[in-house]
Amino acid sequence: MAAFNPAGATGIVVTRKRPGHFVALTEDGRIDAYLVQNGLKLIDALEKRTAMSVNNAFRGPNDLSEPLRPAASLKAIDPYDVTIAMPAEDGEPAVSDFQVDAWVKFRVVYDVVLTVPPFIISGVTLLLASQDPEALSERGSELFLPVLGPTVELSGVLLKDTPRDSILVNRMRIRRVKASMRS
Repeated sequence: MAAFNPAGATGIVVTRKRPGHFVALTEDGRIDAYLVQNGLKLIDALEKRTAMSVNNAFRGPNDLSEPLRPAASLKAIDPYDVTIAMPAEDGEPAVSDFQVDAWVKFRVVYDVVLTVPPFIISGVTLLLASQDPEALSERGSELFLPVLGPTVELSGVLLKDTPRDSILVNRMRIRRVKASMRS
């Protein structure tokens, strides 16, 4: 069985270098920051469901129509305010290759389109056979849903800096799910 490759990428894969460097997209704009707690993975920090301490924060519009500006007063981010979390260009992947390899063995692969105002997200998600993709917006044990091979649209325009591997989507903000099982 061939390895699962959600983005269909080939060639050299560059290893990201900075643990804890991430981007959070919210209804109000984009935050680029570093987790204060070294060694903590982004998904683990978000799933604690408490404010994440950050430093070196910058803010700006989600579409990068203006440059990001320093946000020295921003010291913590509430995960409930985050719509999409993703690694910064030089950050660690949101989901490790090891996790994807393990999930693919025991989960069902779905192509999804998620309406998460103000975004439309397309990609792949891996769910247990007992999970209904239509129920992704309901409360679950995880607050954030990994979406592999994602594309993110804002007002009909594709965001160009979305990582090719994965992003994390706040399930509480999902308003509509369109899913089809991959054969």
